[in-house]
Amino acid sequence: MGKPWQDALVSAEPQGFDTVRIDSESLHIDLNGLSDKSSEAKVFVDYWLDNPGPAIRLRPVFATGAPDVSQFEATLDGRAITARPLDLPALPRNWQPPETTPSLTGERPLSYEVQAPSSLALDFVLPPGRHRFRASYRADAMQRKGDGPTLLYQFAYVLAPARSWAGFGNLHLTVSVPEGWRIKTSLSLNDEDVQHADTSRDTYHGRYPGLPADSIAITTQAPPGIVYRVLMVASVSCLIAVVFGGGVVCALIGGAIARRLRRDDKRQRYRVWPYALATGLAWGVATLCAGLAMIYGPDCFLPAGQAYRYGYGQALGTLAICALSLFLIGIGWLVTRMTAMRHLRDVGTDAA
Repeated sequence: MGKPWQDALVSAEPQGFDTVRIDSESLHIDLNGLSDKSSEAKVFVDYWLDNPGPAIRLRPVFATGAPDVSQFEATLDGRAITARPLDLPALPRNWQPPETTPSLTGERPLSYEVQAPSSLALDFVLPPGRHRFRASYRADAMQRKGDGPTLLYQFAYVLAPARSWAGFGNLHLTVSVPEGWRIKTSLSLNDEDVQHADTSRDTYHGRYPGLPADSIAITTQAPPGIVYRVLMVASVSCLIAVVFGGGVVCALIGGAIARRLRRDDKRQRYRVWPYALATGLAWGVATLCAGLAMIYGPDCFLPAGQAYRYGYGQALGTLAICALSLFLIGIGWLVTRMTAMRHLRDVGTDAA
């Protein structure tokens, strides 16, 4: 919350802002609502305003830094304050949302672009003394896809407007996320645990003398979980075993077919191909099942509504598995038949 508005423009000479100071700001960014049904973030902010002079009318701009803000409410000492959406042609550069949010993996920051951040115009009279200004609103966190098997969420809050006042005391920041979610923030929180992406905590705090930055940027994501990781390794290993072990199994079955035909004294070649075809089909079906289980199975154990695969990766993978399965049906038939016929020829040669 900063400089007053006038005729949809940010005033260059804010009346009263050179005397009224913010003793402290308490900011709570609640991302607990992120789920398979909602990407809504809730913001609660309390300002303790100190007016050493007479009552003064203030008309500040509340720059949220988020698009499509809803359910905005503002009060002064518990009394409602009128607020209306403000279509500003341009905000000061440091009032804009950040261009990036931190990466959960420690790599380069992730791009963050808000097309039309919401701003609201406030109008109230501030009596002498110390008063509590409270504001709250809701806005959707930005979803980012393609950074892992689960959706990634980005959110930001602009702090810079508070520099417009006569002074600023301290900031108390609270960030809440769903339990167990990974989180990174652009500000260094006082909780050491937040420095690690994997954590079982859900609420973090930071205390700062003065304003530590122009904005705070947050990145959070539901972790895949240990079951997902185990299934990924197991399903890949299973597919490799089926593909490379299937040829050996086909050769063994071919030998078994030849031995059975020898016992029955049936060495006609036309007796071999049905068994060989069935063996090839079994290899192809086993490959198809193992491949589909690898592609889709682990996702079933991701947090509800958070699974996402970027682009056409799964679709292309499915087509590749289908093509491989058809190819292995033919290879399985050929390997089984050739092995059986070789054993039968060897028996015929020995008998001669």
